[in-house]
Amino acid sequence: MTTNCDKEPGITRAGFFFLALVFMVSICVRAAQTQTAPSASASAASSNSRPCSANPVLAPSNKGKHAQKSKHPLPSEPAPACLEVKGEGIEVQEFLQSAAREQQWRVAENHASEDTWAFVRYFNPDELSKYADTNVLNEAVKFTSGKAAVLVRTSDLENGFVRVQVTAHFQGNGKSTDKVWAQPGNVWPLNSKGALEQEILKPLQSEYKSIN
Repeated sequence: MTTNCDKEPGITRAGFFFLALVFMVSICVRAAQTQTAPSASASAASSNSRPCSANPVLAPSNKGKHAQKSKHPLPSEPAPACLEVKGEGIEVQEFLQSAAREQQWRVAENHASEDTWAFVRYFNPDELSKYADTNVLNEAVKFTSGKAAVLVRTSDLENGFVRVQVTAHFQGNGKSTDKVWAQPGNVWPLNSKGALEQEILKPLQSEYKSIN
């Protein structure tokens, strides 16, 4: 005949295994919650910026100046690099100017207002080929330097957003290496690759947070 005392060890072992199973499940649930937390914060960060709902072409303020200096046809006007962020225009302008100073760019003709920042950035030949398309000319040119007239414009939108547009107009300094059909002049207008404009906007997506 089996007594209650004989059953107790079996009951204890079953209870032990049940508690161990519950403990392991709770650990898995906590681990899953910990893994999903960064995704939630990343989603909140991405809500501070969005693609532009509209992207009108910006007319360069010094277009006439460039046309007089260059003896070669000007490239077609590209669409600006564009991003909409949560914040105010003046905050965005100040943030981008601070980021440029940290990069220690070679700049000149710096003009800033509440909604516009215009400057000229200078490049060595390697930098010029990184940001501008130097291989689309009708003749081979050996570039010695270059520059870009950059325009950053902000426009306030609804719901606390501001549209940020960036354009860059490039010029390369160099001489044609074609000994037969070489054209006169050493200033060449160049198409942008879009890399400089995106480089300017990138800190807004990764580092900028509105103070409001």
